[in-house]
Amino acid sequence: MSESKEFGYLGKSYEAEVPDTLDLAQRAELAMHGIAGTTDPDNDYLMWIFIYWQNNPPYMKHGGAADIECTPKFYDSMTLLRQICGSKKYLDTELGMENALTSWLNKDDGLFDAVYSPERPWHMEHYPDAKTKKENYAMLCPSGIMLTAMVVRYDLDPVRYEAAIRGLVDGLDKAAVKKDDYAYYPEGDSGHSFAFLRSVGGWKKTEEAKSDRDGLESAATFYQAYQIRGLAMWYARTGDKQALELAGKLVRYAMKPKFWGDASNPEHVVGYQQGHFDFHFHARAAVLRALLEYGLVTEDTRICDFVRSSYEHMRSYGINQIGYIPCAPPRDYLEPCLLGDLLALTVKMSRAGIGDYWDDADRVIRNHLAEAQLTNLDLLKRASQAAPVSEPEGQPGQICTENVHERMLGIFGTWLSPTSSYDETWQCCTGNASRGIAYAWDGILDGQDDQVQVNMLLNRASKWLDIDSYLPYEGKVVIHNKIAKRVSVRIPVWVDRSKLQASVNGTDRKLSYVGSYVVFDDMKKGDKLQLDFPVAEETVRLTAHSGKGREGQKPYTTYTITFRGNTVVDISPRNESPNVYPLYLRDHMKAKKTPMKTKTRFVADKKILNW
Repeated sequence: MSESKEFGYLGKSYEAEVPDTLDLAQRAELAMHGIAGTTDPDNDYLMWIFIYWQNNPPYMKHGGAADIECTPKFYDSMTLLRQICGSKKYLDTELGMENALTSWLNKDDGLFDAVYSPERPWHMEHYPDAKTKKENYAMLCPSGIMLTAMVVRYDLDPVRYEAAIRGLVDGLDKAAVKKDDYAYYPEGDSGHSFAFLRSVGGWKKTEEAKSDRDGLESAATFYQAYQIRGLAMWYARTGDKQALELAGKLVRYAMKPKFWGDASNPEHVVGYQQGHFDFHFHARAAVLRALLEYGLVTEDTRICDFVRSSYEHMRSYGINQIGYIPCAPPRDYLEPCLLGDLLALTVKMSRAGIGDYWDDADRVIRNHLAEAQLTNLDLLKRASQAAPVSEPEGQPGQICTENVHERMLGIFGTWLSPTSSYDETWQCCTGNASRGIAYAWDGILDGQDDQVQVNMLLNRASKWLDIDSYLPYEGKVVIHNKIAKRVSVRIPVWVDRSKLQASVNGTDRKLSYVGSYVVFDDMKKGDKLQLDFPVAEETVRLTAHSGKGREGQKPYTTYTITFRGNTVVDISPRNESPNVYPLYLRDHMKAKKTPMKTKTRFVADKKILNW
């Protein structure tokens, strides 16, 4: 065994023969490769926000404000992903990123600044109509992202991060506009929404948003969300009353009726009471995550129910059975940003008993999350070669054309239909979806003392037990027990319970259920628990909106989809263009025999995935 000690990550690695099926630890390591490969060490370790992998030649481009706003997501991802896979790679990138980002925490008020540098003449460029200045900006949403990231890292090293966290909390408190019992961060009229110029010394204008579509991103409540979530997380760890009070005021603002409602609601449905919405689903889902975090730490059942109702409304769009939910109706694409949010919501709500959404999470993980990650070099090169030659345009230092496809493997596409990824990647999607890998991996099981609850039948290593999943090839799951005395395994809805069989060390065991979980007591160290069941295979026809109002396109497309359990193994019709990255090339998953492999598994000594 070897130890991984760098950066406070401690754990042990060991070899194991396992099924060659979906492995989130492997996907985590691949995501780290993509994040490190698309981070610019010559530019303060900022990401290249735009990856034009479909261009001929492919290139990466810095995008000003978006680089600065979204690089803290990469920082957070590195923390979570390394906890999963134990990789020692890219530690220099992680440290360089941390040093740069923390150097931009303002020494006077603790907030995260976009610091102007002549080496970045594009500075705050991003939105076409924005009139920004080559000056320092105080960035309120990235301050919230940094807060959430540093609160997670606080579990690694409290002394290293506490002062910066408390500075952020204090700065966020001072920057908030407070009225009656609520508070908010305004659009501000600085040229970049929800940020203010340091030269002005504060907000130029303090009016609150008239609707959620205010601001350049058309998502006013989103720009309160990370702050709420980070403040609630910090309160949960430390009992900081300043953080809780500010979070509560921001929550009361974000839940105002003027920000909610769906124009398509029937007459008797009061959408704003139910958390309904009809635009910018990723931004809204980020708000739901923030409300949920606050609702859980304050035990506010009304807020938790609002989140549940809002989530269930959102999942009625698109084809939720494969994790495809369009992000900005009536436009027809999914941003993988939303996939990370969906997994955070389903895992946290299920754990809290707000609802049983484990099958929803499982479908997202096995299907559109897995497919959105760009893992096939040949398909990337094919898409690029099919495009006409178009030379990149940009300022000196803004463009990179060196080994783009090789370096980007593991990042996520941005524009996804049910059957393809197309155009380019905006790295906000990689920042969110890669964290979704961590949320999914963490949700596979819950362990405490000598009791373990297995929530999803996916491959996983842990200090309590290891899970080998043979799905979707075979209806077989093998659990190698380490220290658990009681093991509870959730049985997915598609499994025929009358045909489920279980054995421990080859001896049949009688099944005893508690709700959806089959429970095994008196387990001993070294026991091998095996579950066997038929894999339900069905072909269904499901319809999604696909371009109403666009010339030459039908308003809806009906897809023929074959599932094995929760896993899509075939889908049609497909986009056959060579200039896209095709999804669901899964003929190999139709086999009835599971391929095996030998891999290194990693188990962290200390859990820091309190996200």
